[in-house]
Amino acid sequence: MVAFWTLSSIRRRISEERKKKILKEGVQANATVLAIRPTGEYLNNLPEFQVQVQVKPKAGNDFVTEMREVLPFAKYDSLRTGTQVLVKYDPEYYKRAIFLQMAETLI
Repeated sequence: MVAFWTLSSIRRRISEERKKKILKEGVQANATVLAIRPTGEYLNNLPEFQVQVQVKPKAGNDFVTEMREVLPFAKYDSLRTGTQVLVKYDPEYYKRAIFLQMAETLI
């Protein structure tokens, strides 16, 4: 149990550091939600979801990536296949992306 908690804490810390880096140095792009499903994990009583999106950068080819995001159920309900979202991705490793904005509401 302690090992699971430790590994989970380390994973979350690494994820938060990556998100900060992407917010600071990432490339902004529009994206379309392809799929969304719960992971079964919770953070502060909010569920975590795995979201697959197709990113459409201004320069270069479209690509598909997946991200894990903690979202309240109200945001989850508004995310459907085909929903347009704003993301930032790491230009060095484009598979790492985060949500910036969903419709007109910041996450």
